[in-house]
Formats: sequence, C-alpha cells, structure tokens
Amino acid sequence: MARAVLPFGGTRMSLKVLCAGCSPEEREQAESDVRSALGVRVDGAAWTVSLVKVQSRWSVTLAHPPAATVTCVAPDGRLADAIRDALGGGAVPAAGASAPARAPASAPARASAPAHAPRSGPPGARGAQSVQHECASCREAFVVRFDAVPDESEEMVPVACPHCWHRNHVLVAESAAESRDYTAEKI
Repeated sequence: MARAVLPFGGTRMSLKVLCAGCSPEEREQAESDVRSALGVRVDGAAWTVSLVKVQSRWSVTLAHPPAATVTCVAPDGRLADAIRDALGGGAVPAAGASAPARAPASAPARASAPAHAPRSGPPGARGAQSVQHECASCREAFVVRFDAVPDESEEMVPVACPHCWHRNHVLVAESAAESRDYTAEKI
C-alpha cells in the first residue's frame, strides 16, 4: 500500500493505492502507472485506487468522492491507458458534481487474455446479460450469463471453461458474484 501526497498547481492530491496479487516490482510499476494516469485530474479530493492482479490482468476500482466509483479491467502493460479510458480521457467531475456509474472498460484482447464482446443489452440495463469470453488455455469461445440491475458494479469471479475446464477469471454483476448465480456455456 502506498500513500502519496502530490503537489500540483497549488492544490494537493491525496492518493492511496492498494495492490494485491502482484510482486513488489509489479506493485511499484502499477503505482507509477496510476499516478501517471491520474495526472492533472486533481481537484483537492482524496483518491483511493484498488488494484487486484488476476492472471495477466488488473481489476481496477477508482474511488474519488463525491464522484461515482469507476471500475475497469486492464491487461499487463496497459494499466495507465485503461484508467484514462475508464475516466473518459477527460477530467473527473469536480467536488460537488456527480457522475453516473460507468460500466467497466473492456481491455483490448491479447493472445493470453480473455476477449470481451459487447453485452447483450445496453450498459446499465436490467435483466439478463451475456458476455462472450475466450478461454486463456484452449482459446475456445464461451459465454457467461447472469442477471444485473441498472448501474450495478461488477466483480471478478472464477469461471470454468465449458470446453476444457480451465479456470478463467471474468467480470459479472456484483449481485451475481455474491450469489454465485452465473453460468458459462459453449458457443
């Protein structure tokens, strides 16, 4: 865990970065990437960034009260870019402003990382969701189905590939993760 207070143009930013599932070297690089990605998005409020390394990807949660919490997934080497993309490439709303919760940004496909296809419904939609993935082991496509409520956050869960039974980690709605009410099916 790192806590840094960085001066910028007369304002101060309090940044807390929490890391799990990575080596000390990866942690140091991840903290640097977070600072780089946040850059000028300083408005005097505190930032808490949670990073969890799962296989070759980072699960990222950005908390910046009073703005909405933002989550995304990033492949190795693209953490700063994924954070910038998740924040819309622009400034985070200033204190007092509110921002709608965003659906996690899908990480660009890599040879060893699962590829994400668009959801079956619009982001924030209520009801049945279907997300296509590619197994990290056998490279076969499969779909994960779960129910979601509007603007619900997502959590990383283990899912066995229905082709080879390799354990992959994918994002599903928080309620589905808690109840373990999600399925993986062959395409």
